[in-house]
Amino acid sequence: MSEELRELTVYSAQFQPGLDVVANLDQMSSAVTHATAAGASLIVFPEYAHTFGPDQGTDWVSQAEQLDGPFVGALSAMSDRAEGTLIISGMLQHSSSGKPFNTLVCVHDTGVVGVSHKIHLYDAFGHTESDWLSAAPIADPEIVAVGPWRIGMQTCYDLRFPEVSRRLIDAGANLIVIPAQWVPGPNKLEQWRALLVARAIEFQCVIVAVGQPAPHGVGHSMVIGPRGDILAEAADAPGHVAATVSMDQVDAVREENPMATARRFGVVWKK
Repeated sequence: MSEELRELTVYSAQFQPGLDVVANLDQMSSAVTHATAAGASLIVFPEYAHTFGPDQGTDWVSQAEQLDGPFVGALSAMSDRAEGTLIISGMLQHSSSGKPFNTLVCVHDTGVVGVSHKIHLYDAFGHTESDWLSAAPIADPEIVAVGPWRIGMQTCYDLRFPEVSRRLIDAGANLIVIPAQWVPGPNKLEQWRALLVARAIEFQCVIVAVGQPAPHGVGHSMVIGPRGDILAEAADAPGHVAATVSMDQVDAVREENPMATARRFGVVWKK
């Protein structure tokens, strides 16, 4: 990739993973081929792209993998075939505690270049994700550099906590990737769309969001510019969205409204 990559083509692959990891990887490989033909430099898959079922909790420990396991290895091989295109995907990562991490992994043809663990587990709307998974340990966020782009990652329910995005921005992010399995329900699609646009506006960054399609997710994967402009949006069926985003626009938005220098509050990790 060019060091002067002022424009970046991003591709969100909205697909429905199942319990068969190999079948999921086959779908992901096809998406990577399509995205590469479209000129994508960043390909993003949903939360739980590794393996997912609506009642999967009891299987999560046995299906979790290490970061040097076969799932990540397969993603790295896809990146290699795509001439080093970055791939971000959700997975279940083995943890010594016995409860896996809900992890986002960013992979290059050389292997893992960034990792993010879900901070706020989905103990809401009648769900108890913490029964099966470990929350993220206290750690600084990892930022992946691609030319002038600084990519931060966060997962699904973390979107409801703006300080998660703020930490990424404070660490230098100008593009935030948000894979999700946003559970449907009353006003949930409206909340998903509103929160994504709000994050783009308040942090003056590009948002690349990808969710699972109906019936398990609301779909509506989106690419949003730093003024809150929706550059591309999917419906609720399996599919994809792609858009080219501009660092010049990010710089212009931050210059005309220097919110970063106007801020008077910071963020700390609540222990």
